[in-house]
Amino acid sequence: MNFFYQVRESVIDFKFYKLIKDNRFAKSFLYLLLLLLIVYSMLTVRNYLLVKNILEQASFELSESMPDFQLKDGKFSFEGEMPFYISSSTNEVFIIDTTGTVDKKALQNAMTGILITENNIYIKNNAQQQELSFSEMKDTEFNKASLIERLPSLSWMVLIIMLLWFVFALGGHLLYVLILALVGLAISASLNADLKYKQVLNFSIYALTLPMLIDLAFDIATLPMLIGFGGSVAAALMRQLLYFTLYTGIAIVYLYLAIKTNIENKVQLEQPKENDSL
Repeated sequence: MNFFYQVRESVIDFKFYKLIKDNRFAKSFLYLLLLLLIVYSMLTVRNYLLVKNILEQASFELSESMPDFQLKDGKFSFEGEMPFYISSSTNEVFIIDTTGTVDKKALQNAMTGILITENNIYIKNNAQQQELSFSEMKDTEFNKASLIERLPSLSWMVLIIMLLWFVFALGGHLLYVLILALVGLAISASLNADLKYKQVLNFSIYALTLPMLIDLAFDIATLPMLIGFGGSVAAALMRQLLYFTLYTGIAIVYLYLAIKTNIENKVQLEQPKENDSL
């Protein structure tokens, strides 16, 4: 069967699941691999263009409005007025201060933030905060001019990172499918469907089609979640929980309807045999 035909039918026609019920796992796995590859390729292009645009904008703003700075011999120096706020809001903060006026407590109430001092850089992402000492980078040297020159080339790192991450994403989806198939077995038992794990596993792979396409649409539209809960760490976790619930919920609904439709088809096939015996 044509790949795109399988994508369409797995979303719109639950009778299609009867056709793939007895697929060899390798065939179903190939479908998952191709679908994930297409989704991931589109996300990679989108992320690359997004990062490229951000870096070009950052390079322009650095050259126009950022005072000179330098990292040399494990010390960071800055020639502008300090503390220098690149951004400061409820959700994020980016501060440069080598005078000691500002310390890491400035990041306490922000969801994300960066503080650069003479000796350290503090990075906060949601609830996690990391500290890096410039003394560990004594062999590293850069200044404003060299950073502006290097920034555009960093966008290629996105392609490398996404390529490496694809391996983990594929492994994660396989694990997810295996767990989803266990849920499918429970559904099968409750409906007296008499399906084997291998058959439910095939159903589970194809049941992920719509959730993965929705996931792609949300990511491309830069809408990780349509419901807003503010900018706190708890809000971010709530959005992720709701998103995971939506993703899993759709997959389980498709799995249930696929199993139920399979039972109905089986009953319809058995009825003529019963009539013939009469």
